Amino acid sequence: MDDLSSTVVLNKALKVAKKSLKKQESMKLKDLSKLVAEKLDDDTTHKTVKKWILKSDQFSIDGKTVSLTKKRSKEESKEEIPSKKARKGDDTKSLTSVEEWRNDNKIVVKHAKDDDEGQKESKRIQQDETYFPFTTFEDCRALMESSLIRQCTDANKFQKPSPIQAQSWPILMHHKRDVVGIAETGSGKTLAFGIPALSSMSKESKSGRRLPRMLVLSPTRELAMQVETVLQEYGKVVGLTSLVLYGGVPKYTQVAELKKKTVDCLVATPGRLKDLINEGSCDLSKVQHLVLDEADRMLDMGFEEDVKFIISQCMPKEDGRQTAMFSATWPAAIQDIAMNYMIDPIRIYVGFEAIVGSNGENNIDDSLSANKRVEQHVEVIEDRMRDRRLRELLRQHQQSKQRILIFALYKKEAERLEHALNREGFNVCSIHGNKHQGARTQALSDFKDGKCQMMVATDVAARGLDIPDVELVVNYTFPLTIEDYVHRIGRTGRAGKTGISYTFFQPSDKSHAGELQQVIKQAGQEPPEELLKFGSTIKKKEHKLYGNFGPNTGMPMKKATKITFNYDD
Repeated sequence: MDDLSSTVVLNKALKVAKKSLKKQESMKLKDLSKLVAEKLDDDTTHKTVKKWILKSDQFSIDGKTVSLTKKRSKEESKEEIPSKKARKGDDTKSLTSVEEWRNDNKIVVKHAKDDDEGQKESKRIQQDETYFPFTTFEDCRALMESSLIRQCTDANKFQKPSPIQAQSWPILMHHKRDVVGIAETGSGKTLAFGIPALSSMSKESKSGRRLPRMLVLSPTRELAMQVETVLQEYGKVVGLTSLVLYGGVPKYTQVAELKKKTVDCLVATPGRLKDLINEGSCDLSKVQHLVLDEADRMLDMGFEEDVKFIISQCMPKEDGRQTAMFSATWPAAIQDIAMNYMIDPIRIYVGFEAIVGSNGENNIDDSLSANKRVEQHVEVIEDRMRDRRLRELLRQHQQSKQRILIFALYKKEAERLEHALNREGFNVCSIHGNKHQGARTQALSDFKDGKCQMMVATDVAARGLDIPDVELVVNYTFPLTIEDYVHRIGRTGRAGKTGISYTFFQPSDKSHAGELQQVIKQAGQEPPEELLKFGSTIKKKEHKLYGNFGPNTGMPMKKATKITFNYDD
């Protein structure tokens, strides 16, 4: 069946489905799809019809029951599938101009699978006009609630969608397909997944008490709070509510919130959410928009089984759940989630260098690369010299009044640095696991508001947090993994700005020398001679954190004792 014939059959199928539902108001999805398939004059199967119904915004899915979507716009009533002009506005884009835009913004769109079929699908997607990016807010008008557009353009003064938003929105809103976004922090990911879900939910009935229809899983309390703040701002303009759940605070207050108010959008950390589900305090059966934010970080923190359990509590993917997953890397564990818990997902890379020149032996993920706008400095230094050198750097950059972020590896180390620097007259706050939630929130707020110019942090703040105008990042202690190094220095040079990073590299860090050199080179910079002296060997790792380092005695290793850390409490 050619594209034109396919479109005609699709339109006919949706019209038949609408006509049937006007008579009965609601039907089981399976029964409706079979009824429609029987009335079509071709070989279309009921499974194909079911897929069309799930992807169309003309219908509301409640578990396994389907009904007509209420409050449809006049534009949507005119045609079942928005025309190219309606979807794209008056400025029709050519394939050449779109390819230039994608190259300029380092965007690559691919199917999730890399086999022959996946490569064919990737080529089709890249050339299909209906997958062209929404490069202006005018492009979005046929699919996005006008109040959400005004919130972007008038309230927040956004001139145009960010690259990840521009490429995600047609896939999430027009095609209603699952998406895996692989992008650096500060790229606008929250609105990339937030606006499509809010637009979709705003068209549904808001009467009565409602269970959550959107769930965002975040690895840390701070990121969860940040995401919920954005969803709250944009949700209120379309009459939708939100709530954030995280550990470190009493459960009873969160349970009370869940019981007394309607929650449309739920943002949560995995550990606390799993506890509330097991207690019977949280029902996710109506979640039709699922987002895994910083998914690789959640897996690194040991939440893989919790995440899979939580997904199993949401609306099944076969019943119309749309899933978006955002990650900075594309490791095997993330691929496994994409293949098993998503339907035919599309990958969007932001950062073209992330997938070019991959070396299968270098053990650096294809999608892992440092921001080229960050000027990386690495200083090989002895432990006893670090404090003095840190004070020198802070004094050099203190006059600019821009924010300075200092990373320590351990909580006690962060506490010591905060107290020592404050005694030296620097205006320093800190954020780490030993601080209670209120103190962490206050420190983050003071840093964002400029009340505190410098902040010492452990890696809890290295991923996802929206901290604008960080001029300098100092790695006082090298992190456990090269991935964390990339995410740390990614706190600066965000939103198109430039930044500077300094890293104190001790002789004891020499096992990371090869990986660090490669990351620096991939960013178009030259590693210092002192770092090159450690060699450029990159050991192939079996484990992301600790590598393939067994005992040198030749004796088998004893079975390790499993220890579970609860990051939420």
